Amino acid sequence: MPICGFNEKMLEGLTALSEGLVEYGLEHRCEQNGETIEQGIKRELSDMARLIPELYRIDDTAKRILTEGIVRYAQGFYMVMRKTGIENYEETIAGIMDYFKSMDAKYYGELEGQPEDMRNLVAYLNSKKI
Repeated sequence: MPICGFNEKMLEGLTALSEGLVEYGLEHRCEQNGETIEQGIKRELSDMARLIPELYRIDDTAKRILTEGIVRYAQGFYMVMRKTGIENYEETIAGIMDYFKSMDAKYYGELEGQPEDMRNLVAYLNSKKI
């Protein structure tokens, strides 16, 4: 990742977070609430969409950025799950981790230090599928 490099420990952490989002955030909570997975995803996305505009009220900048980052990750993750379905969520999570690994490899392997590094990285990321 063009911020610090990306290693296996980071991937393991994101994998565990992603698995928890499916297993607890969707499967468990949907069962608990008597919802379908689609209803659960809609609820979660709606809750996050309502939270994000309120985050500016967190006074501590670091805490605000951390909170927004985790909410945005979950939001994006649930959008991917809506597209792919949760039946094979481990495979989808592996695809997301491959996406992040390829982002890191592209940046540090080819683009770092180039004048248009971030523009080229984004163009590359647009070509990647999850």
